[in-house]
Amino acid sequence: MSPTSPAPLELQNVTCVFGSGPRRVVALEDVSLVIEPGELVAVMGPSGSGKSTLLNVAGLLQPPTSGRVLVDGVDAADLSPTRSAELRRTRIGLVFQHYNLVPTLTVGENVSLPLELDGRAPAECREAARIALQEVGLDGLADRFPEEISGGQAQRAAIARALIGERAVLLADEPTGALDTTTGDAVLRILRDRVDAGAAGMIVTHEPRFAGWADRTIVVRDGRLVDDGGEL
Repeated sequence: MSPTSPAPLELQNVTCVFGSGPRRVVALEDVSLVIEPGELVAVMGPSGSGKSTLLNVAGLLQPPTSGRVLVDGVDAADLSPTRSAELRRTRIGLVFQHYNLVPTLTVGENVSLPLELDGRAPAECREAARIALQEVGLDGLADRFPEEISGGQAQRAAIARALIGERAVLLADEPTGALDTTTGDAVLRILRDRVDAGAAGMIVTHEPRFAGWADRTIVVRDGRLVDDGGEL
């Protein structure tokens, strides 16, 4: 990356408020964060501290009340809803704890879905899905349905879907929460490898051991970034 290239992900003074009056909740307050290519950042903090809101805002799933979210230097606030969805679909890979696979689609169809939504040719989508599944160790499972595979395999399929295409940013919300230790390590290795190949990554986790895969750890408490890069 040249010195003038923008970071894949940057949050500038982001605040996110839900509700009003006595029900007003400040989920994030004045959070600024930059994640560079090849960098994996772990997000930790107590339950209800704002970790998942931070990830949702970074993933363009939740617009901030104020502040800016830039992906590859593009300010999401300057985009129409359609263009914002396109940016999220093509440049951001999202991995959730409960997989979010479509039960009526095969594993291969789930993985290729982002490319199909972009209007790519069916043959291109199938080949890209095959490569992505191979990358996460799921060769030969493309024709299975989500109910026919294990939880660990479903999580790896969700990661394959997040990796497909030219994703600059990978965001994972408790991706190991429902997995055993061995499978959790395998999932973190896949994410770590893709980040090492040049993506910018963020993982929300409660486990210091899994945070150990990251280059730095940030701590969120009461919606504020209280530590960036320190040891836990």
